[in-house]
Parts: sequence; C-alpha cells; structure tokens
Amino acid sequence: MKVVVMSATLEVDKLSEFFGHCSVLHIPGRSYPVKEIFCNLLSPRDTGSSAYVTEAVKVTLDIHLNEPEGDILVFLTGQNEIEKACDLLFKKAESIDYRYEVHDRSIEGLLILPLYGSMSTDQQKRIFLPAPTGIRKCVVSTNIAATSLTIEGVRYVVDSGFVKQLNHNPRVGLDILEVVPISKSEAMQRAGRAGRTSSGKSYRLYSKEFWEQCMPDHTVPEIKRTSLTSVILTLKCLSVHDVIRFPYLDRPEERHILEALKQLYQCDAIDRRGHVTRLGEFLVQFPLPPNLTCAVIKAASLDCEDMLLPIAAMLSVENVFIRPGDPQKQKEAELQHQELSSQVGGCNDFATLLNIFEQCKTSKSPSAWCQKYWIHWRAVKSAFSVEKQLREIISKLKQLPDFPKETFEGSRTEILRRCLCAGYFINVARRSAARTFCTMDGHGSIVYIHPSSTLYNQETRLEWIIFHDVTVTSKIYVRTVCPVRYEWVKDLLPRLHQIDAYELSSVAREEVTEEEITKWKHKEDLKRQCEISEDILNFFPVPTTVVFLPKPEYEM
Repeated sequence: MKVVVMSATLEVDKLSEFFGHCSVLHIPGRSYPVKEIFCNLLSPRDTGSSAYVTEAVKVTLDIHLNEPEGDILVFLTGQNEIEKACDLLFKKAESIDYRYEVHDRSIEGLLILPLYGSMSTDQQKRIFLPAPTGIRKCVVSTNIAATSLTIEGVRYVVDSGFVKQLNHNPRVGLDILEVVPISKSEAMQRAGRAGRTSSGKSYRLYSKEFWEQCMPDHTVPEIKRTSLTSVILTLKCLSVHDVIRFPYLDRPEERHILEALKQLYQCDAIDRRGHVTRLGEFLVQFPLPPNLTCAVIKAASLDCEDMLLPIAAMLSVENVFIRPGDPQKQKEAELQHQELSSQVGGCNDFATLLNIFEQCKTSKSPSAWCQKYWIHWRAVKSAFSVEKQLREIISKLKQLPDFPKETFEGSRTEILRRCLCAGYFINVARRSAARTFCTMDGHGSIVYIHPSSTLYNQETRLEWIIFHDVTVTSKIYVRTVCPVRYEWVKDLLPRLHQIDAYELSSVAREEVTEEEITKWKHKEDLKRQCEISEDILNFFPVPTTVVFLPKPEYEM
C-alpha cells in the first residue's frame, strides 16, 4: 500500500523526517507572477486591534480607483467584520464620480460581495458569476477563499493578516475562537490567489516588522493549540499509556496533556491509575468531543437517544443559522429564528437545534423549508448524514450486555436537560451579577450569553446555565446555552475539583505507584469524612446558649 500526503502549506521536511525520510515530490502550480506589497498600516502593537477592518476598506478603495481592471479579493476574519467592511465599501463607492476619480475609464462601478460560512448556498454562488461589463467585482471573504475555492478574474488581493482560529485558552480552560495573526505560509497562499489567471498584486496591510515578529512560519498545528481529550483517549484505548513521551509529529505542551487527562478523569473515561474505563471505551467509538458523547450515552441509557443524536449532529456541522448582512433581511431572519425557538419554549438553544432538525427532516421540501426559515440547508443536510452515522454506533453499543440502562420519570424537556448535564457539567456557569455569569470549573471566568442565543436578554431570569462553546471578542461569550437546576449538577460539580491536573503527571507517564494510590484514597476518605461531618452539623444544629453577664460596676 502507498500513502501519498499532499498539501500546499505543509512543513515538508518535518513530515518527511517523521516518515523515515520519505521522498518528496514538488509539483509546481500553473500560476502567474504576483507582486507583494507591504502597506505598513499595521505594526506589531496592532495584534489585538480591529483596525485591520477599516484599513482593508481604505486599501480596497485605493485599488479600485487607481489600478487597471481586475477583481479584488479581500481577506477578513468573520461575518461581523465582513459585513462591516461591505457596508463601509458600499457607502464609499456610492459617492465615487467615475468620470474623474477612477484611473481606468473602462470601470464604471463596484460589485461588493461578502463570503462566509453561514451564508446560503445561493448567496455563495454569486461570487463565481462574472460581473457585468464595466463593473469590478470585490469579494470580501473569510479564509475559505484561500484554500477551498478559486474565484476567476481576481488580480488583486488585500490581506488583513488575521484569521479566526480555535485555540485553547488556559485562562478560561476552554477552546475558544480567537482572532490571531496568520502564518507566513498562509500569507503566501493568500497572495497566490491573485495570480491564478494572470499576473497580479497582493497588498499586505501589515509591515515587514509585523511579518517577522508576529507571524509564525507555518500555522500552529491544531494538536498544539486545542483540547487533547479525544486524542489522549484514543491513544489510551490503543494501549499507548505513556502519552507524554509518545512520538508525536508535533509534540503538544505537557500541561495540555495533563489538562486532557484531568477532563477525561472528570468524565469518568479513565480511572485514577489512568486506565480506560468501560465508559471510556464507549466514548472513543464516537467522532464527537467526550462531553457531548457523555450526554448521548446518558440519553441512550434512558432510551431517549432520539433527542440527543440530532443535537449532537447539528453541533458537529457548520452554523445552521443564516444571518444576512442586509438590515431588513437580517430582521426577517431573526424573526423566523425566534419563531423556531418559541415553538420549543424559547429558552433552550439545544432544543431549538432539535426542533430545526425534526421539522426540516419531516417537511415535504426540506430545502424550501430552510429557505423560509433562513436555515443553512447544506449544513442541515450534513447533520442528517452525521446523525445516521451516530445512530448506527449507538445501536451497536446498546446491544452489548454491559451497556448502561436507566429509568427516569419526567417530562421530555427535563430529560433532555438532565442528559445534557451529564456531559456538559464541565461547562456550568452561575449568574454572578446583572447579566454576567461565573464558570464553575475552577477558573471562575466571567462570561456573557452571546447575542445569537435565544436566552440573550433573559439573563436576570436565570441562575444556572450550561453552554456548548465559547467565543471571544471584546468579552467572553458563551454560545448554545441551556438553563439547568442546581440539584441536577450539585453531585457532578465536585468532580471538577477532586484532582489537580499535575497530580496526573505520573499517570501520563504510566508510573503510578501503590503509594500514590494509597495517598490519594486517604485524601478522598478525609474529604468524605469532612463532608459527612458537615452534613451531620447541618442536620443536627448546635443549640444556641444565651448567657446574661452582670453589668460592669462603672455602667450606670
């Protein structure tokens, strides 16, 4: 068998060395020369600034006014930034006098098109259509236009130098989407888009100093910047117990490995010795994060996996909600999304996803239904496929004699939320003050409910919540939120503080001694005795004795 690894931006030497110095073939692409221009508008001190949006607009307009015909491709970070840039471009373009201000007299207008993942398929198709005669096309896109597709006619690229990337944030203890500088290899990839059909130019908003100081040579591998729980559990199930000294292609930091072990222990996927539990063997069967898989298995044990499997599938695909840039259409989309949420009580984002999945699947024309409710049909279609795969896995597991079986009497809504608690107790937050919440995982991070949540503006009515993921802009926002009761998580929360990540250092190297196990058990027994004593004191309160002392002689 032969294995061929292909990539435009891979670190070739490192990969070749990992595979025993295998042969490397370089296949030159058919590209035209691209002139790379550093605009010096962003310096190293701008890494945390959003100034790249307005600077990108200025450079784009300058290209439109002074450069010969040819379309423009602008790279920004996400939907909000893209919509803001498009609005600014539209307002500026409206005031251009094409008789005197434009260098190329054949250009008579500017067609501005956004491109990001949550747009409908029909909207995305517009970028591939040629612009009318005399009109220059300007596509403002996320990184999707750098690798996943080629837009004909692009001769000018505007590179902001930033991208949204999933990173593990140790301060929050979660994987979050952050705006970070791109790598030099990504910058080269972006520049190459200007030379697909003819010679072109790449305008880099940043300075040479920014290039050298802030941009790594290659994109930091995902294994070095995101949660390792699934990776470590897979290694453990493959009998690779020394997960510290395992020969990774890109070695992650030891603290991230220990944090992953801690989370696996909290989920009961491994025991104190680092051995995989039976639950851990179930978890590794699923192509899902362990916390979401725990919720699915809990539901399956109650014979109500029909609720959790669609939710798990919907959370595994791209954002299903279409949020158009046009204010009028945006308002219309929000009303339709609110209707879908209100159909299931208007207070649970997980239940809203389930409702969308079920309604779309049972409709006579799923694509037309999605169009009506401003839902991304391509994403939901992918969720149908994922749900089928997950259902096959859970069906096989339920046939095993030791698969857990439980019973519970309660409403459908309560069962759903309790199953979610079984997996998402790590992502529990309690309302702190006003509209803020404090996470209960030991980090004590202050978070806010994201405006896209159906629970946004309902914060003062909530006490405890669980959430699926986190994003960071000016604040730390939690997304896909569900309210829960304290009694549902009170027995789960102590797991978050039972063990410190660094106590698992020997587990990571498979060096656990009997002495360590004995010490840990003794520590747990003491903690349990303290809890029992506290419960006894609470149950049998100490009577209060009031003692009347004689007044001092000097008092009158």
